[in-house]
Amino acid sequence: MLLKKFDENKEALKQIGREAIAESRRLGLPISARDLQNEAEDQATFEQRKRISAA
Repeated sequence: MLLKKFDENKEALKQIGREAIAESRRLGLPISARDLQNEAEDQATFEQRKRISAA
């Protein structure tokens, strides 16, 4: 139960981060190298899941 809740909270925090980066881009604010790296890793994971589910 706690592990499930932890995973849900982790995903919620990731979503908040994605939204914050999108908002920063929209406002023209600089984005840190760490945020860009995290975004690239997140995108790669998403693409990998997408390819697996398509197969």
